[in-house]
Amino acid sequence: MNAIGNFVKKILLTVNGTARSESVIPLVNDLARRWQAEVLIARALDPSAGMGDLLVPIATENFYQEMVRATEDYLRDIEKRFTDVKCRTFCLTGFPGECIRRLALEEQCDLLVMASHGQTGFVRWLWGSMAEGLARRAPCPVLLVHRDMPALFRQILVPVDGSEPSAKVVEQIGPFLDQADTRVTVLHCSGLTEVEELENRAAGERVYRARCELKRQFEGKPWLHLEFSSSPAPEGIFDWLDDHPCDLVAMSTHGREGFDHLWTGSIMERIARNANCPVLVFPPALVHAPVSS
Repeated sequence: MNAIGNFVKKILLTVNGTARSESVIPLVNDLARRWQAEVLIARALDPSAGMGDLLVPIATENFYQEMVRATEDYLRDIEKRFTDVKCRTFCLTGFPGECIRRLALEEQCDLLVMASHGQTGFVRWLWGSMAEGLARRAPCPVLLVHRDMPALFRQILVPVDGSEPSAKVVEQIGPFLDQADTRVTVLHCSGLTEVEELENRAAGERVYRARCELKRQFEGKPWLHLEFSSSPAPEGIFDWLDDHPCDLVAMSTHGREGFDHLWTGSIMERIARNANCPVLVFPPALVHAPVSS
């Protein structure tokens, strides 16, 4: 198993001025210190937000400059909350999701970390929409954090649906595991009970072939444990999380093949919003890319 120090050198943290978005700072600080990584702290300003009357001249220019100065001060205050970690701050202008995605690409970030949603109401919806959109389009893995958690990932759950992208996450998380006692559980949720498998022979055969392929793929990996559930996703995933300790869920955003039920964005979003641990998401571009050794 690879050491994370060989992989994660830049962590991008995005904040929006709310306590919720800042709640991940202790986790990011711990990760950066342990991995000796640099932290990039970013906040994006959308100049068009809140401008109800497009005819109002951007004599709001002065107002905008004040916003930029206030944001730069805010980012400097955030930077002071990191200890023994190299940091840089970025005040971005434009649509937040695209600004963050572009910064991650230009800086070749290895991990993007953000709270899975904002506060309540519209802010919560807007922030959650951006977080989950980035999880599908970012150029690097995205760690969505629902609540403050220790930064040690010893118990990892990888839900799979029988598709190649979902199973490939097992290889993709290798660089993120630096504990000798790390245990990875691969959970296959078929959505078919034994009775249903017998009644629907074609569906039962697909389940059987998928599970045989998983056993073949993961044979000889002593740190990996394979489990099967007849529940559909995400219910089967939540059932497993209720019954087992877990420090991290790692998954792809979707699989384009496999069973009739696909890993759609909504499943990832439900897990990110409700899981009792952080969720590490590998966007489609990553799960379809070759795994670097």
